Amino acid sequence: MTQFIYAIESLSVWVGRAFGWCILVLTFSVSYEVFVRYALNSPTVWAFDMMVQMYGALFLMAGPYALAQDTHVRGDVLYRLFSVKWQARVDFVLYLIFFFPGILALFWFGWEIAADS
Repeated sequence: MTQFIYAIESLSVWVGRAFGWCILVLTFSVSYEVFVRYALNSPTVWAFDMMVQMYGALFLMAGPYALAQDTHVRGDVLYRLFSVKWQARVDFVLYLIFFFPGILALFWFGWEIAADS
């Protein structure tokens, strides 16, 4: 089981680093769109959609990376005072409360959007 978890975390880190390069593409595409829209008065029809899709992919792929690296933002005023065992319990409860319902909502609304398209 430990090897399986290690493999999943390694894959998450690799994919997160690979998708990290999307930031550069996203930055250049936003800069290009701003330049052609305001300096040349010639906006593109594709740039906004590409930026939304790129940001969505980056957001979804950065989540597992942040989880594997334990770099999620956390209000750790009390959390850091807990023992490792209690930190694991708090993480588990918070995943049940926030993570899994969020994933369920993404699937639910994503399914509706996919069905409409």
